[in-house]
Amino acid sequence: MIAKMFEPCATFEGVFYNFDKVAEGNADFIEAVNFGPLEALNEVHPIDYANYLEAVSALNKNVSEPQLHVAISAEGKSHDKEQLTKIAKAWLEKMGYSKQPYLLFFHPDTGNNHIHIVTTRIDHNGRKISSGFEHIRSIAALNQIMGVDEGKTAQKDLDKARSYRFSNLAQCKLILERKGYTIKDNDLIKFGKKLAELDPGKIGLKSPDQSRAFQLKAIFKKYSPLYDREGFADYLKTKMGVELVFHAKDGKPAYGYTVIDHAQKNVYKGGEIMSLKELIASRAPASEKIHYSRESQQYISRLPDIPVHINISKDIDDEAIHGRRRKKKARVNQR
Repeated sequence: MIAKMFEPCATFEGVFYNFDKVAEGNADFIEAVNFGPLEALNEVHPIDYANYLEAVSALNKNVSEPQLHVAISAEGKSHDKEQLTKIAKAWLEKMGYSKQPYLLFFHPDTGNNHIHIVTTRIDHNGRKISSGFEHIRSIAALNQIMGVDEGKTAQKDLDKARSYRFSNLAQCKLILERKGYTIKDNDLIKFGKKLAELDPGKIGLKSPDQSRAFQLKAIFKKYSPLYDREGFADYLKTKMGVELVFHAKDGKPAYGYTVIDHAQKNVYKGGEIMSLKELIASRAPASEKIHYSRESQQYISRLPDIPVHINISKDIDDEAIHGRRRKKKARVNQR
């Protein structure tokens, strides 16, 4: 089970996206909850729900992107509409959104059944629902709902980190930190709670694969000139399973970087692949660079660093997860 949080949005396009899927026969509208006067109407249109969410959101002018759009996905068809609805409502409760106006949609149109939630981050009193550590809290909430033992999960994460090939303890810690843990005195801590202990004597340092390093160097030389730095990092992560972690202090330019090769479980100092200076110098003119669309950037920016550790889904929604723009067509059932 995985919860995918989409990019916050100034408008409530998530409402129309999901109702379009319903009109296409690829989703079911489950219910609208806490919509006050709209619940007394015999017929409510998508634009009515969007307008209501916008009206509530307007109570707080300081939040420019109030939409919360989340997809909770099962592994395959392991959970049906009713089960996913219960999970979604429990997730909303734990995240502080159960009293918010929200819409639920069931999507069975991919290999993994999933449910979409659309709501606002602003409550009826004009207060913003807390978004602190939102992604980490979301995963913790879903783990609790699904009965995942956080201690066992942390131990599995630790065992997985130890399976990588790296040259020093700091690189092992970096893998764990990218999964949302804080490492203090070799303790794995999340939400202030110790969940596992990293024993340096059991790490077992192993040199990363040099043949893979040569392969990555060739990839860097071929593709890095085509992107700006962040675009290249996004390309590597989504297409190659390779993560770049840049190191900087006090807002100054990066002084170095680390390459985490999740695909083949290696960790390299960036300079072992390509020096930071060379990586920066290889930039093409801005007019020649490949830029991600806004939708692709939104998807990439929301790739979870910390996976939910049971029934991890292979996809959520073919259009939404790839950040494709909603089809430009007449909306149905609207005023």
